[in-house]
Formats: sequence, structure tokens, C-alpha cells
Amino acid sequence: MIDSYDSATGLVTLTNPIEKYHWGQSISTEDSHSGVDMRAEVILLTRNVRVVGNDTDSWGGQILVTDNLEITGVQRSG
Repeated sequence: MIDSYDSATGLVTLTNPIEKYHWGQSISTEDSHSGVDMRAEVILLTRNVRVVGNDTDSWGGQILVTDNLEITGVQRSG
């Protein structure tokens, strides 16, 4: 459960440790991924949410839920 959230910095303080694997990068990954920024946000939804955005550069956006097999053989489920 979230104890506090600082909207200026994005810092989230939790009351309990995270139980599942979460990955995020604080800086763009475009230099190591052929110009593509691979950062993402991970959240758990407890109610309906409407996602609205602007297609300012013709890339649009994606909401992706997937399973992933790490190079170490660890299976991550989405």
C-alpha cells in the first residue's frame, strides 16, 4: 500500500515491500535501443481508468501487458 507520494519528484513510499518484479529507468534508453525510449510505468489498477493523451509525434502510445523470459531463464508474468 502507498504510504506517501511526492508528485514533484515521483518518489513513492510504500508501507510494505513490493512483492513482484518491477523495472524502470530514470533516464532515456534511446542511446542503447536504436533511438527508442523503453521506459515504462507499472501500476496496479483497482478501478476503471481512462487514459487520454496527445499524438504529437505520430508515435501514439501503447499499453502492454506481457510475459517475459529474462536471459537468466527467470519467467516474468504480466
